[in-house]
Amino acid sequence: MKQITTIILFIALVFISSCNKDEPRFSSSEIQKALFELKGTYHGEMRVSYYHGETISEGNACKAVSKDSLTVNMDLSLMAQSITDERIASRLCDIGTVQVKAAYEFYQMDEQIYNFVLHPNDVVCPGGDGAPETVKIVFSQHFGGDADYYHHDIIFNLSPTELWVGDKKYEPFQQLVYHFEGSYE
Repeated sequence: MKQITTIILFIALVFISSCNKDEPRFSSSEIQKALFELKGTYHGEMRVSYYHGETISEGNACKAVSKDSLTVNMDLSLMAQSITDERIASRLCDIGTVQVKAAYEFYQMDEQIYNFVLHPNDVVCPGGDGAPETVKIVFSQHFGGDADYYHHDIIFNLSPTELWVGDKKYEPFQQLVYHFEGSYE
């Protein structure tokens, strides 16, 4: 009986050690195919809500462009509605719309749907030299979405987690979720 247990443990150990988590989930050709199939301009609506809470905006017209990454214009006036400091809220409204670029990381692919996580770059709106202070928006790296390339639809979330004004983090900032739903042009 002890030999059987030892053999089973040895087989399990070989199986577990042969799994390499460093291997990519998909080949580069599969990723290139997915990026090609998602390529285009998607028109839809962007709505904003608190991460765990009420909706700030029901939906504004918006577009997202997918190439080798995703680019979307984000309206900061919607974020300004959640800011209690009038000076900072005014600065966000003055900036208006910023462009957010996010790399894709694919988690699942089948004949119709791609599931992905987005890795957005932080957005920095320079200030100084007589202009208002620099504003930096930091995004979560754990949000993403789905694309139905058969029907040319895409749904994704971007989530600002931090707001910096000058060199100070705006502590009362509550995490937001920008939710986009759109279709290929």
